[in-house]
Amino acid sequence: MEPLLPAMTGELMWFAGGQGLPLAHVTYMLDSERIKALAGRDWDFFLSPLSDPLYLTLMAVTVIVTIVGFAVCELFAPLRRFCRSVHNRLLDHVSFVPLALRTALGFALIAAGVSNGIFLPNVPAGGLGGLEVGLGFCLVLGFMVRVSGLTALLIFAYGAMTSHYMLGSLESAAAALLVAAYGPRLPCADHVLDVDLLGDSLQPLWQAIREVAPLILRLGLGITLIWLAVTEKFLNPRMSEAVIIEHGLHMVVPVSTAMWVFAVGVIEVAVGTVLVIGLYTRSFSLIALLILMLSFFYFKEEVAGHVTFFGALIVLLFTGAGRWSIDSLVARWTRNVRGTAAPYEMA
Repeated sequence: MEPLLPAMTGELMWFAGGQGLPLAHVTYMLDSERIKALAGRDWDFFLSPLSDPLYLTLMAVTVIVTIVGFAVCELFAPLRRFCRSVHNRLLDHVSFVPLALRTALGFALIAAGVSNGIFLPNVPAGGLGGLEVGLGFCLVLGFMVRVSGLTALLIFAYGAMTSHYMLGSLESAAAALLVAAYGPRLPCADHVLDVDLLGDSLQPLWQAIREVAPLILRLGLGITLIWLAVTEKFLNPRMSEAVIIEHGLHMVVPVSTAMWVFAVGVIEVAVGTVLVIGLYTRSFSLIALLILMLSFFYFKEEVAGHVTFFGALIVLLFTGAGRWSIDSLVARWTRNVRGTAAPYEMA
């Protein structure tokens, strides 16, 4: 595993229809030679599980169990009361959203800066590593919060112009924008110093952004997951297979490596899609958080590319999908409330 691939390798592309597309997190765990050897499409391999009756049965059972699980939680009164009480208690944590985003973004910047990467360990930071570390500490302390958030967003934009790898970390851009929008919230140094640069002059803009904060996070997280599934699993399945073999995942769950690659890709697309449309957002955020935690410790990946992902998922646990979501429509139809921040009335 190479913590930081050279710039040319970091921009390794496969070509299809004249379009060059970059790879992402799989490159954390493979060296440059294996990446070059394994990159490319292999539809026969990737789609082979669809020709196996056993794997088709496993997929169908998984879908049915998932649907039944959600149905049982809604129809079985004790479980329904428990889920709704958890929902209400999560709402008590909404006030911590600015702190969660600020500290997650801050620690991500510190880790990336120390690794000399721009948010991700395989996007070279050049001379920006020190700035990232400084911004990270400012955000953790809550000093010059809006300016630090906007500067972090500019650094992300610069990284995106130099490397398409940044599309695998869109939640970091979402977090940076929201940190600037929320501004100095307790506890933070800006409050102690009574400083809020860009606060009053841009308050209408910040208010508008805060009102759609869950939507911004959902789009950042969902698009990232879908993009990773397409680039790493669908279009470069042999690279993902190499990671599975190297870490013995096909021995942990004894199915073929093709089934592993196919299943992970489909799950990433499915979770990404439900986050984008805002369906059972809290539930799927928790599922994604647990899976990410397990994979993080199992693969021992670089921490820099994951901190904002953790933070954004935790925030969605607190806020839910917010407005402009299926969850919000369901809340309006069933409880006559707007958004997903209204508590249930407990019988």
